[in-house]
Amino acid sequence: MQICMTQFKTAIQEAAHFTVPEMNSGTSYLYDIVYCRLINGEEVLLSDFDFDAFDSEDIHSFSDLYDNMFGKNNHQADSIINTLRQVAPVCEAVAYV
Repeated sequence: MQICMTQFKTAIQEAAHFTVPEMNSGTSYLYDIVYCRLINGEEVLLSDFDFDAFDSEDIHSFSDLYDNMFGKNNHQADSIINTLRQVAPVCEAVAYV
């Protein structure tokens, strides 16, 4: 497999930035207080939760959001990373004039 690093760099720079979709307040609370903290390696304690800030429907909404967006994007990123790890560097012959 060969990768043109110039094209690869340009494609990455031109790719659309990931934006979090609009969420209701309860789902947003779960995203901020639970998900973001967990993916950043922070502790999440049950004592930190404001159980009045979300309800069971918000949990289902976040679960659907994760399955349809976050999980899918993470899987795609992992696939790209694994592919790039398999690319062996190649030295090109240098021509002197």
